[in-house]
Amino acid sequence: MIVKTISTLAVATTLLAGTLAFSAHAESSDVDTLISIDKRQQHAYIDRDVKALQEIFTDDYLLVLANGSERDKKTVLASVASPDSRWEINETSGWNVRVHGDTAIVMATLHQKGVDHGKPFDSNVKFSDTYVRENGVWRNVHGHASKAVDVKPAA
Repeated sequence: MIVKTISTLAVATTLLAGTLAFSAHAESSDVDTLISIDKRQQHAYIDRDVKALQEIFTDDYLLVLANGSERDKKTVLASVASPDSRWEINETSGWNVRVHGDTAIVMATLHQKGVDHGKPFDSNVKFSDTYVRENGVWRNVHGHASKAVDVKPAA
């Protein structure tokens, strides 16, 4: 009886270890994918790639800014397409990604530099984006940005 119990425990431990290893690999792959999507999203602002952002954002996407204002998908896409806004730099660093099944949070610092309606900006923004996996594809459903901290005063 003891031998059978030990054998059963050994098999269960082996199966559990294999499952955990697969889970860690899947999460690592998800983290890499989410960072790649974030890079694509941030670069889309520079390139005015509205199509890329349409693919990344869910239809009910909502961005909440530090001042409490909200921007839906339509508003964000219009801003990107507008000749009144231009991003020269839009680079993310310091990612912290957490994956929980088909939901993920991407937190990072974003350096943004450009011109908005004639006013230059150069700032760092701390943000978190919430992603959901729909039909095997990660999509950004919600963003929240902290108050920007000036890197240097705008001239």
